Amino acid sequence: MRVYYCRKCKTDSAAPICEHCGMQITALQQNERFKWQASRLPLGDATTVLGVLRTLSLILMLLAVILFLGELLFSPDKQTAVSLFTSSGLVPRLLILFALSAAAALLVLGLQGREELHYEVNHRGAHLQVWIAPSRLRCLARCIPYDPYSIVRDREGVQHMKVGETHILWEDVMRYVVRKRAGRIELYHPAGYRFLTLYPEQEEMDALVQYMTPRMKQLVSK
Repeated sequence: MRVYYCRKCKTDSAAPICEHCGMQITALQQNERFKWQASRLPLGDATTVLGVLRTLSLILMLLAVILFLGELLFSPDKQTAVSLFTSSGLVPRLLILFALSAAAALLVLGLQGREELHYEVNHRGAHLQVWIAPSRLRCLARCIPYDPYSIVRDREGVQHMKVGETHILWEDVMRYVVRKRAGRIELYHPAGYRFLTLYPEQEEMDALVQYMTPRMKQLVSK
């Protein structure tokens, strides 16, 4: 949602008049921002799952190319390089390896548990913090240490642990794509790498795009 930051009270208000001190919030260019939260399961996120499967596919394809070039360069019988993909049984083995690797990767995603995504878009850039309900198994699945000193409690006493954050400044964005039907905004840095994906509330999509676009002057001017 769109909020306004009061520098005096150091809190956000839903209107340009502070809800705590009653003062008019000035310098809206710097103090206006969008903040929202979302929850997701990595195993249920199509973008994450497809990204993992795509990475595994590229690794196995690279392995097959290396084996082919190795046979082609160092084998006295060049026909063995061709037989790698016909009679050697390499292709079925690679498919089995891919299936086992995919199953292991999906199991790891399932063990990671639910994530809480905290988004903020302000005059400087876009920011994301990822929080989880911590456990040793979930931290192990994310390859991060279980640190009790990093655990905080909310007002209800529920434990949370920050496991990652991503920040990008507007001047560093090389390309951005708005996908209204999918409900996401993709920020690229560099132009071929999706650095951060925003999942705003559907009713805030147009207002957020209108807020972001003028700040990416290096793209708007082209």
